[in-house]
Amino acid sequence: MAPYIPWDLFAKKFRNELQESEQLELGFWRSKSEINGLLYEEVVNDASFRDLIKKGKWENNSKQWQYILSKIEIPKNRKYTIGRNKIRFISAAAAVILILLTVALGYYYSGFNNFRKEQLAVGYTTIFSPRGQRTSVILPDSTRVWLNSGSTLKYSTDYNLKIREVIAEGEAFFEVKKNPDKPFYVLANEIRVKVYGTSFNVKAFPEEKTIETTLIEGRLSITPLAFASNQAKEIFLKPNEKCIYVKKSGAVNLESGKKNSLDKEAGNLKAINKVTIRKNISTEVESQWKDGKLVFENESFSELAIKLERWYDVKVHFVDSKIRDYKFTGSFDKETINQAMEALKQSSQKSYNYEIVFRDIYLKTK
Repeated sequence: MAPYIPWDLFAKKFRNELQESEQLELGFWRSKSEINGLLYEEVVNDASFRDLIKKGKWENNSKQWQYILSKIEIPKNRKYTIGRNKIRFISAAAAVILILLTVALGYYYSGFNNFRKEQLAVGYTTIFSPRGQRTSVILPDSTRVWLNSGSTLKYSTDYNLKIREVIAEGEAFFEVKKNPDKPFYVLANEIRVKVYGTSFNVKAFPEEKTIETTLIEGRLSITPLAFASNQAKEIFLKPNEKCIYVKKSGAVNLESGKKNSLDKEAGNLKAINKVTIRKNISTEVESQWKDGKLVFENESFSELAIKLERWYDVKVHFVDSKIRDYKFTGSFDKETINQAMEALKQSSQKSYNYEIVFRDIYLKTK
């Protein structure tokens, strides 16, 4: 079978249009195998090839492949070194030749249409939960995932054949099917979560400054992806603990409670990103949204407004900025946006007015 190559992601990369989640997706495709890595280097470093893809002129046919093949020369003297575990060829071009020849032969024997079907067959499945809605999906291994409004989950169509790996953007709650032989990975913006059989919540909206991972039961680890994998250290969570990862920062902070094994790694983590571990937390806020209940505890109106916007698919406008600091604790279940806004107004210790115009909500002092 010809290899799956994410040409659409390459095109976006060359046009500087890659989103963070797509950049992660391309990066992990590259690292998934040595073949992918070599092909990635060839595509990125060949200016003519890169220009074709960028301009949308790459037609994915045998003629175009012959063009690439004609630009690569096999070294006359192939040098190699013998390591402890494997023989690795110094010349990457020779390996790329084998890759491209394999693809070219695929065209010759099965034709372009068959190859295209094979590419699509090992693509990605994407589930999107629109604003104002919650979505539930059961993955091929019986793992169940809930997506909060405005969230996306992607997984390869060969999921669970060799590994279990998903890409999450937004907020997702996972109940992972236990399988000791196949760890479950979540790629969420700048972190990778690794679990075996666990219930946990991940909140990783691209527009927010932090990524939050809350463990309900089981055991999981979090690895920041800011640096190479051999430099990043795993951060382990216990039930009722939350990891708050600040994007592109630089320290480790353990809040209240006894010191744990993370202290030993603190020196190594200083060069990565700021991580705060909160212990003995109430997991209600992070788990009940999947059951249709919006819970908030001592949150400022500005923080709550973000949740209300996603939950009800509205836009909140603070006409008077000081209202942003008003604090609220409570929950909404089946309330409409009108009922929710009225309940907040009645429970607030500080008076204010609100006006709802279609999907816009305006807040101002009296």
